[in-house]
Amino acid sequence: MKYLFLLLLSVACGSFRPTAPEREIDFFKLQWAKNLDPDYVSGNLPIGLGAPRIFNDIVYMGSMSGVMSAYDVESGRVLWTANDKTPLGGPVEFFNDHVAYGGQSGRFFVRHYLTGELKYAIDLGAPVESAPFFFNGHMIVYLRGHQIVHLDAETGKVLWVYKRAVPVTTTLQRTTKPLLIGNKIILGFADGYVGALSVEEGLLLWETKIVDQAKFIDVDLNPVLMGGAIVTGSPSGELKALNPDSGVISRSYGVSVMAHPVLKGEQIILGTNDGEVIIMSFAGEILKKAKISEQPVSAVGWWKEHLVAASFDGTIRAIDPLTLKVVDEFALGYDYSSVFSDLVIKDDFMAIYSSRNRLYLFR
Repeated sequence: MKYLFLLLLSVACGSFRPTAPEREIDFFKLQWAKNLDPDYVSGNLPIGLGAPRIFNDIVYMGSMSGVMSAYDVESGRVLWTANDKTPLGGPVEFFNDHVAYGGQSGRFFVRHYLTGELKYAIDLGAPVESAPFFFNGHMIVYLRGHQIVHLDAETGKVLWVYKRAVPVTTTLQRTTKPLLIGNKIILGFADGYVGALSVEEGLLLWETKIVDQAKFIDVDLNPVLMGGAIVTGSPSGELKALNPDSGVISRSYGVSVMAHPVLKGEQIILGTNDGEVIIMSFAGEILKKAKISEQPVSAVGWWKEHLVAASFDGTIRAIDPLTLKVVDEFALGYDYSSVFSDLVIKDDFMAIYSSRNRLYLFR
């Protein structure tokens, strides 16, 4: 997490770069872009940590100025907006005909995906900066105050709340996406632990500490199920595999990553703090590795039969999966721009949101 901290300190020194470098192929075809940077005063530069989502040919993105917008995926035309009057830092989640999301005030909103009509809004008591997780008519919302809230998705009724005591000096407030395995919800915590909660009551079934450093030990990599094991980690420690039933660590992979792991067939794609992309087998064997940047890789994905990686140098790169050679690059416009959530890939489109609050839609 020290890399995120350094980026937040240095981002204000970035300079606008109006042109992209020459390309070997025309991989990144920019469909449209939006500048969602809010008004701010000197010394208070807002950093975008959220991500867009794509559903039924609509791109959804909330802004730090408190406006949720729905854009036509082809043209970028605004279909509807809603002024929620609270900075919106987390992505939306879809269920039935609705989108659900929260704001920094702790207010949680559910709207019709086509019209933006409000179904309900409730106060959850702490900032919502991650996407809700929907399953079987229910939603899990991970709050900034180290609380996990289980809701009835249709009514917003709170079914249970799990709260974890975490010293404020240990965290930079990122959260993992929950992983549902049977009757267990697998999560990473800001105190260096991975844990499993029961779906029915929110009881802690097991917890395992996987990071031993003193600060910035958030386990904030989205857990994935790989070869029967849970794989997750912290940028301050090594990627680990755990038994989903007991939480016992079964393997340490010897790499530190900030980008959320991405599964592709029987392999896993990783982006490291050393600016490398790695293709690894489920058994932990590094099949391919290449250094693509002098800065940490913050997000990876698979699109148009290529690896795609974003790094702290403000560039996204398309990478040939056979050779790991960079075949195209796209500058995000500013030095120290990055992508702190994920690369949102849906059919022919890829949407990303940079730390400088720019929304890009590629085709």
